[in-house]
Amino acid sequence: MRTAILCSLLFTACSGSAGTRLDCDDTGKCDTPGGTVAEQCTNSRVNAMDERRPHFTADGVRWSCKDVNGVTPNSNTSDDRGQEYCEYFTMMHTNGIPAVIMDGTGSPTFCDESTPCASGTCNTEIFSCVSATTVDTSEPADVLGKNTNAETITPLDPVLSKGQVEWLSQNPASKVGECVFTSWHKDIDRPIESTEKIGGYGLNAKTPGAANDLFKMEVQFNSNGAAKQLVEDCLSPGKQSIDDGFMRGCMMCGDKSCVPWRKSDPSVCTMAMRIAECGCSVTVGGNKLDIKKAADLETLRDLFVPEARRGFTLGTWDGMNVLPTGCRYVRTGDPTRLEGNGWAVEDPNADQTIVACALNGSHITAATAKDPKEACRLTYGDEVVVHVRAPAAEAASISCTSQEESCKGSPWNFENL
Repeated sequence: MRTAILCSLLFTACSGSAGTRLDCDDTGKCDTPGGTVAEQCTNSRVNAMDERRPHFTADGVRWSCKDVNGVTPNSNTSDDRGQEYCEYFTMMHTNGIPAVIMDGTGSPTFCDESTPCASGTCNTEIFSCVSATTVDTSEPADVLGKNTNAETITPLDPVLSKGQVEWLSQNPASKVGECVFTSWHKDIDRPIESTEKIGGYGLNAKTPGAANDLFKMEVQFNSNGAAKQLVEDCLSPGKQSIDDGFMRGCMMCGDKSCVPWRKSDPSVCTMAMRIAECGCSVTVGGNKLDIKKAADLETLRDLFVPEARRGFTLGTWDGMNVLPTGCRYVRTGDPTRLEGNGWAVEDPNADQTIVACALNGSHITAATAKDPKEACRLTYGDEVVVHVRAPAAEAASISCTSQEESCKGSPWNFENL
């Protein structure tokens, strides 16, 4: 089962480290991964069925990159964050960040027009001596909190000096690096045809000190194959004794390849379940797919999770072609035309699997100075959204035999659950 794989890959999230979680409720239960399946699904439902930002739309399902409460780093080189088919890390120009020069008491060295600095430059706006006035980005950035395999990451702590932290607090608008969000599936190995760079690294670069691709996801179940398997496993009706549609889908995670406390798995599973419950069929090129046939099942899986796409499209709650303020798409050069077994479609959002967001001095606080990845999670994690779409109309058509009102239109839509 996928839960067992999760625990074997991230053993710390399923063992003693759960006792150190800080994001538990009043009963001491955390979203990761304790409690019964029903308790975990009840927690998952809060995000999925939020009326302002529902996971379910007529076009498919979606969720934010920010992990559920309780998914935290285990140490400076081990981290559970990044489990929603969207991994994220920090690129910081640590050595290029200026410092406020401290005196013998550990306070900023005073200066003004009549009191020059013994070293550095006088910043007359804050009346302090500084080592420099701007961030030096000429050297490649430090890569912080990037997964290198299922259990380890590059260091989280950039080891900022007291003077640097003070300089950042005095220069909140200064950009010191970028938060990188990627949905590039672990098992998609195509090189990137692009000359764009982030933090001084080309998009085909390897992680410094490791052999993995820097901008590809590395958690094993953040893969195209795992997403396809999830769609297949959940293509069956849920327990009719459970009235709530989301809970019915999420509870299937108790005995299928699905992790109920994540945001992604129960949402994808619910969508697939509703297709089965409503007797929906998919027609491609005039041929109605029979999921009992291996070839047709593979076509169906590929329609929802195309291997032709590097990963799921990243956008926001407002749409698939917009990003939060301060963020940009880093174009891979991937083609917008997707092709599969008997289908083809033009997807203008296909080249939206890597997003870089500005990391500014204001984002580095006392709470995040030793873990800028947390600054990325807090600042952008709720707003960068993963979109998994139903097959486009030009690629395939979906029709359902059930006459129930909830099966009309898109059976998985928020209003039908």
